[in-house]
Amino acid sequence: MDIGSATSATPYRPQASAVDGLQDAQARTEAASEQIASGNLDPAVVLDLTSAQVDFAANAKVLQATQENSRRLLDMLA
Repeated sequence: MDIGSATSATPYRPQASAVDGLQDAQARTEAASEQIASGNLDPAVVLDLTSAQVDFAANAKVLQATQENSRRLLDMLA
């Protein structure tokens, strides 16, 4: 297993990850909503809609926390 060197590691970017998660959750919400609107009340579709809503809220909190932490860091450096 090659995990690469420490110098070539890509830093974790929580903002980008949260935005990607928001976009994915939005797409899943739209797809499930269209299926429900067309009359498909399969429990799996309803569950996917609920799961996408929870994922969206969680990613929004991550984005909010990263923005707050960035603000705090800038306040400390000022």
